[in-house]
Amino acid sequence: MTRMKKRRALLLLALALWSLAAIQGGEFWQKKAYQKWSEQECRKLLANSPWAQSHTLSQTLIQPLQSPGVSRPLGSNPIENSESARLPEPLERGDTGRARQARPMLQYQSQFRSALPIRQAIVRLSQINAKYDDMKPEQKQAFDQNAEAFLSKRFPETLVLYVSYSSNVQVDDRELARHWQSQTTETLKNFVFLILPGGEKIPLSGYAVAPGASREFQFVFPRKYEGRPLIRAQDKTLQLEFPHPKIRDQKESRVLIAFKAEKMLIDGEVVY
Repeated sequence: MTRMKKRRALLLLALALWSLAAIQGGEFWQKKAYQKWSEQECRKLLANSPWAQSHTLSQTLIQPLQSPGVSRPLGSNPIENSESARLPEPLERGDTGRARQARPMLQYQSQFRSALPIRQAIVRLSQINAKYDDMKPEQKQAFDQNAEAFLSKRFPETLVLYVSYSSNVQVDDRELARHWQSQTTETLKNFVFLILPGGEKIPLSGYAVAPGASREFQFVFPRKYEGRPLIRAQDKTLQLEFPHPKIRDQKESRVLIAFKAEKMLIDGEVVY
């Protein structure tokens, strides 16, 4: 074989391999069963994927010379399932919690809990944390029964968006918890929406907050709008809108979390 023919053969081989890689390409949740997902892959799907996105609010604070114990904001830069005691003012620590934070931050993390990939990632992460492979047969059986009940749940009429929230400032964290634990479907229905690609705003149909010290709640929306599915294969984006309350020095603001609807495809079908 001449050198020219060898080069041509190598080029054709490279093109064939590239084409095969393109055919087999895609995200891990499209290429392998969830039982094979790694911890890192699970965390990625739960935090930054077509079904999970976050929104962060942050502030830059300084320590005024005339008031060593008090800090004030210079400016702001916008950012499972469930069916209050008021803090005294002023708080005994004043604003020192904020003063010790160079960059105080509030974060909302949202997930489509009605989407099977999200629930599969939750189950797989539980397997990893519980060292499933080392369990005794009876332990595996109990685990599998609970997992199957969680995974087999269907949402024919609704979609569920789970939201967790946190702050690296204890005072703000408590204020947020107090706010969200006091909310109801009635108080939120005129302010919480799913915004469709065409701009239509779908109002909230249900709200539930986790009890106790959990920092989480869920929004429920209808799965259809004017007789058609809320999300279709040709749609590009979908946005969740809800109000962030006034927390001490911060003003009330709008939280807008965008999801790439065009990426919510499994075997050619939109999953949400």
